[in-house]
Amino acid sequence: MPLRNTVKGFPETLSDMLLAADDRYREAEALLVEHEFDGCVYLLGYAAEMWLKAACLRLRGLSATVLVKGALPPLKKWMQSTVPSTTFTDYHDLSYLAECVFQLRLAQGRPLAVPLAVELRTLIVSGLHGEWIVDMRYRRSGLSAADAWSALSQAWWMKNNWLSLT
Repeated sequence: MPLRNTVKGFPETLSDMLLAADDRYREAEALLVEHEFDGCVYLLGYAAEMWLKAACLRLRGLSATVLVKGALPPLKKWMQSTVPSTTFTDYHDLSYLAECVFQLRLAQGRPLAVPLAVELRTLIVSGLHGEWIVDMRYRRSGLSAADAWSALSQAWWMKNNWLSLT
């Protein structure tokens, strides 16, 4: 069966997305070694996005078998009703997804511990969010080795801490 049909016939679950996040992270490391910095940063941002989505979906009480595509619109609706001032751009916005984590934890009466909150805001919201946007896929960005190493550090933090956000 052609890949397109397989993907369309079996939409991704939360479990699939987590496996893909790990794959994109490893692929980004390989691109970094090859000095392909634009592709490296793009994949690292994409991996971080998936880990943030996973944290949000777990905070919503969803299982590993939930279909991701159908689970995101209710998250957006919840955010709009809970914090209407939060701007939604798209489901790829690292800043928005991080804010979802903060708000979901607050709603559960479990605000993030200060050190974790500071790292999420510093490394992901102020860091990786500023260097990565899904629209990078359509252009060359001319990123440097320093940019790629910084993104790797930020994505590494996300990889190792996404579960702590839940």
